[in-house]
Amino acid sequence: MSKRILFAYSYEVAKLVTLKVNMKIDLGALAERHGLDLAGVSSPELDPQTKSEFLKWLRSKKGPQMQYLERRVEERLNPPRYFPRVKSILCFAMNYFQGWAQGEVKLSNYSWDADYHQTFKTKLYSIEAELQKKYSDEEFRVCVDTSPVLEKYLATRAGIGWQGKNTLVINQKFGSQIFLGEIFTSLEASCFESLPKVTDHCGTCQRCLQACPTKALEAYSLDASKCISYWTLEHKGEFTAETPGFKNWVAGCDICQEVCPWNQKLIPLESSAAELSHLSAKDIGDQNWLKRIESKAVSYLAPDNWNRNLEWISKN
Repeated sequence: MSKRILFAYSYEVAKLVTLKVNMKIDLGALAERHGLDLAGVSSPELDPQTKSEFLKWLRSKKGPQMQYLERRVEERLNPPRYFPRVKSILCFAMNYFQGWAQGEVKLSNYSWDADYHQTFKTKLYSIEAELQKKYSDEEFRVCVDTSPVLEKYLATRAGIGWQGKNTLVINQKFGSQIFLGEIFTSLEASCFESLPKVTDHCGTCQRCLQACPTKALEAYSLDASKCISYWTLEHKGEFTAETPGFKNWVAGCDICQEVCPWNQKLIPLESSAAELSHLSAKDIGDQNWLKRIESKAVSYLAPDNWNRNLEWISKN
């Protein structure tokens, strides 16, 4: 091979390598291929203020009986403790809006369809497999809200949305009706097309604060000890004099989302799961109820808790 041909060949190889290195991964297209709606990338470092605020919230005991938040705090606040090779965190969101509960008793709409922990994880694992095939020397770890991750903070850093006054991540297209999930990776954040950080669009609005019947919300802060979702889903044992009225919510509560201006023009997904939007106390008490919800995110609630919640609604 002549020097001229060898030089030309080497130049073309070098050009291809440069193109490969400089070609960023389009996270939005990647997410869409696997059935997800939004994607962005965050650095793994948490700022000191966020760490301080989370620890302060834990010490305030505004999350009673939510001891799982106190476990693995070091990993939650320091992602490299959870995944040592992490260089960036890919953040994804999936729209789940199917309408609002209208029945005699109400079930939070996130739980109408199949358990999102499983459906979302399946999609994230398929994304992980695609990336692993292309970057065999890199490492990845899939996370959902059962992992020790401050996912709302990461989602805002990744440009998914902003954290609203109701403490939920809000996106201008999908409102707050989104599930969040992550993939920790040893790939640098610079390998990915990134979304710009979204500024806060809550403005002077206080609808969620004013609508919360138990006053569980202050702007950007939740007192779970007053929250209907906490009492119906997380509280163990019998209710006490401190337990608020539930406003017909038997599992979860969507009031602060129902009134949010960013949730007013959402288009419901087509799904047979919306049948759970119109429920009666008789439905919950039916012997087939647990069978009916066995694949849902609220299937972990024991029969005694469903009965307890129904009884409390009838008294308040």
